[in-house]
Amino acid sequence: MATDKRVIKTQANIKTAFMKLASDLPVNKISVSDLTAQALINRSTFYLHYNDVWAVAEDIERDITESISSCIDEFHIADIYGSTYKMFSSLTAKLEDNPTLKRYIIYSKNSAYLTERLKNILAEKTVSAIHAKFPSIQTNKIIYQLSFAASGIIDSYIKWSRTGGVSFDELLSDVSAITEYIVKRVTT
Repeated sequence: MATDKRVIKTQANIKTAFMKLASDLPVNKISVSDLTAQALINRSTFYLHYNDVWAVAEDIERDITESISSCIDEFHIADIYGSTYKMFSSLTAKLEDNPTLKRYIIYSKNSAYLTERLKNILAEKTVSAIHAKFPSIQTNKIIYQLSFAASGIIDSYIKWSRTGGVSFDELLSDVSAITEYIVKRVTT
C-alpha cells in the first residue's frame, strides 16, 4: 500500500481525472494521453503508478466498493428504518464530500458494474444478517427476495440522487417500508 504522500496525491489526481473523463466517455475510449492531459501529468508519471487505463478503473472500483461497503455495514435487520437512515446518510455525506465521485457513481454509464457490485454486497450482508438471527432459513429460499430488495435500495437511491422529486425523509420512509415488508416476509 502506498504511504508516500506524493504517491497518494498523484494516484488520487489520476483517479479524479479518470472519473471526470469517464463521466462523459466509455472507458474503452479513454486513452492514456487523455488521462495524462486531464491529470496534468506526463506519461512516465502515469506509468509509474498504473499499467493502463483499466488499472485505474479497477483501483477506483476497489476504493469505492470499500468506502460504500462501510455505508452498507450500517444496515441491520433489527432496525430497518434506523439503519437505512444511517446507510443513506453516510452514503450521501461521502458523495457530497466528493462531487467527482458522486458524478461518476450517479451519472456515469461506466459505473454499471460498480452499482451491480454494491447490490450484491448489500444482498450478501442482508442474507448474513438474517442467517445470524434465523439460522434455520436456507439461503436459496430468500436470496431472490433479498436481491430484489438490495437492487431496489441501490437503484432508488441513485434515481433519487439524479432526479430528487421527494425529500430525503420521504425516500427513506418508502424504501424502509418496502424493505421491512420483504424482510418480514422472508423471516416468517
